[in-house]
Amino acid sequence: MKKIYLLFLMMLTVCVVQATVADTTLVQFGRNHFEGWTYHRQGVVLDNNLISQNRVTLFTANNGDQYTLESPRFSCLGIDSLKVEISYKLDMGFNPTKVAPRIEVLDSDGNVLETVDVAVLPNVIEQNLETMVPVDGLTDVALLFSAPKAKESEENFPAVKSVKVWAVTTGVTVLVPGDVTGDGCVDVSDVNAVINVMLGKENNQQIIALADVTGDGDVDVSDVNAIINIMLGKA
Repeated sequence: MKKIYLLFLMMLTVCVVQATVADTTLVQFGRNHFEGWTYHRQGVVLDNNLISQNRVTLFTANNGDQYTLESPRFSCLGIDSLKVEISYKLDMGFNPTKVAPRIEVLDSDGNVLETVDVAVLPNVIEQNLETMVPVDGLTDVALLFSAPKAKESEENFPAVKSVKVWAVTTGVTVLVPGDVTGDGCVDVSDVNAVINVMLGKENNQQIIALADVTGDGDVDVSDVNAIINIMLGKA
């Protein structure tokens, strides 16, 4: 029975991959959150009623005008990239390629610095789309949202319900509880590392410090049990 239990533990691995951390909300759009935003459509006033009725639509009019949504300007100094989430409402029978949104990063003169096209799933009329937009080295920017392939003549108008933009820091080292070896996973190798510390066989000071999983100041069997509980999903 003990052999079976040990084999089961050896097969368990809890991994946490944390390559990016989205922390600060820089700008957002939606009901009660549209101050500073511009809906580029002549004669249309951006307000709560327009947003709640899904009438902030992105497409190219028959006269060639592009109806787009532009964020207020914000600082991205020291930020590697932006995480952008768009809540999107689509008409039945839409063509995913034609309604796909495009995000453009604009400088203070309106020049396009970066362009990101976002894929849309087929047959889902309400979607939460997420993408990353690089802004490394940029300072003061605005985001322009459009659907350049959506045409008025085809009566296929994607609507923006909400937008949220976060600052993202990449390459952040995140300590995972129980990950004594520092490989990003909690598994039997971490149990072995704690046992080696208990037996005085480990010289790596970082591993010795992380082996105190419970934080009680001692490395003992309680730390082994703590790791096993993490592996079993009990912690």
